[in-house]
Amino acid sequence: MAIEKRALLGVLAAWLCAGCMGQQTARLYDMKTGQVSTLSVDGWVDSGGKMRGTLPSGAACQGSFSALSAKDAQAITKTEVLFTENADSSVGVMQCGADVVLRCTMARRPGSGFSYGLCTDQRGAEYSMMF
Repeated sequence: MAIEKRALLGVLAAWLCAGCMGQQTARLYDMKTGQVSTLSVDGWVDSGGKMRGTLPSGAACQGSFSALSAKDAQAITKTEVLFTENADSSVGVMQCGADVVLRCTMARRPGSGFSYGLCTDQRGAEYSMMF
């Protein structure tokens, strides 16, 4: 009976942990003002997923991301993110409030979560992202 309870607790803990591993939180830094906010990425273990959070100004954001080659990611977002040789890259696009579209290039190491990223909006504002 005690072994069955331990096994059940182990399965429950693994299930709960699997849900946690699918979400990752970043701090988003406005490079002009220094203000900070947060955003979360769901499905980072997959090749794509959802993103949501707020800009430092307070505008709510939501969108999604997809994995791409580093060359394609930088071409789409027109950013100069440095990728190490073993880094995977992803591009995310979020609608923030009524009038801001944020495009982000993110880097992660294979088998682990995102590490850093850079976002820009259509007006040229830049945001640094640290996970």
